[in-house]
Amino acid sequence: MPGIIIDVLYLFFAAVTTYFLLIFLLLYSRNKSQLRLTPKLFRFPSVSIIVPAYNEQDAITSTLKSLNALNYPKDKLEIIVVDDGSEDNTYEVAKRFKNVKVLCKEKGGKANALNFGLSKAKGEIVACVDSDSHPRPDALLKSIPFFNDSSVAGVTTSIFANRPKNLLETLQWLEYSMIVWSRKLLEFLDAVYVTPGPLSLYRKNALIKVGGFDAKNMTEDIEIAWRLLSKGYKIKMATEAKTYTNIPNKLKAWWRQRIRWNIGGMQTMMKYKHTFLKSNYGVLGSFIWPFFSISYVLSLLGLGLFTYIILRSIFNQLSFIVQATIIGVNPLKHWQFWIIPDVFTIFGIFVFLLSITWVKISLDLTKEKHKPRNLFDYLIYLTFYITIFPANLFESIWRYATRRFKW
Repeated sequence: MPGIIIDVLYLFFAAVTTYFLLIFLLLYSRNKSQLRLTPKLFRFPSVSIIVPAYNEQDAITSTLKSLNALNYPKDKLEIIVVDDGSEDNTYEVAKRFKNVKVLCKEKGGKANALNFGLSKAKGEIVACVDSDSHPRPDALLKSIPFFNDSSVAGVTTSIFANRPKNLLETLQWLEYSMIVWSRKLLEFLDAVYVTPGPLSLYRKNALIKVGGFDAKNMTEDIEIAWRLLSKGYKIKMATEAKTYTNIPNKLKAWWRQRIRWNIGGMQTMMKYKHTFLKSNYGVLGSFIWPFFSISYVLSLLGLGLFTYIILRSIFNQLSFIVQATIIGVNPLKHWQFWIIPDVFTIFGIFVFLLSITWVKISLDLTKEKHKPRNLFDYLIYLTFYITIFPANLFESIWRYATRRFKW
């Protein structure tokens, strides 16, 4: 009976994974001519850029230099740094930029700082930029036109890892590159479910109308996207608007970052569980909530199956060695390794090949100068890197269940 259950779970995992991969490939096939399109810019609305900062004295200078280099009418542009109770020289460093407004407040978290900046912003459009991110000079020009549609309340940009050096950073560069095109494809379903912090833009009156950012959520950029969608607004993806963000260069920092992302995602799911399969919430209830929850289930299921298969293999090999030794046979002399092709092997190979195809498509579309160093980077990404996500999710669920939230 346990064997049958494992077989059924494996087939379910492979079938659902294949289904979602095929959806993305079909969306790509049907919309590839529109992936890079940017609407025509008819006017220059006023824009307020809010940069929340906490202890960012070493990073904020390059961020503010990149914002000053934006190709946008200066009389239509306002840059606001919100120093969220920093304990270093963030305020002094930001004040060196004469055209930047620097506001101070007590420490309250990123969302709280964004709301404070929102209350002071004068622009029709509000752009939120992380204090360690660097938009390209044409990022606003390539993003603003999407607001021609009055139903659009949010626009996100293509986020890339900034100057990857070691293996971990290269793996994240691959991940971010794939996310860019996955997110753009979701736009064709009106299902962009996050407006990332490195650079996303919002219609200010829409933000105010829905109550601003949720200061209790660890990923305010996911929650605000779901809230806007739940109110009937649309979110677009400006593929040609590129932003580069600093990424963790050590595994411990990466692990903590992903714990926060996962917990914030779970907070958002629970907050909007009432939208599940409710037609009056549009794509949020019919696709995004189920897609989000199924991705968590698949991740944990994959971890369980992988662990079971590895442990079973180790147990079988150890049993063979022990039994052979007991009867006086050299186990190494008679030990054999083989793979019997079956439906499970075929499914696994098929999913792996689909994954390789998607990675290749994403990198071809990216057209970035940086490329992984060699085939080894790709193999590590498709094997080791993506297999540690479920373990991180498992810890995230445990922390969420025990209310151990930590920024």
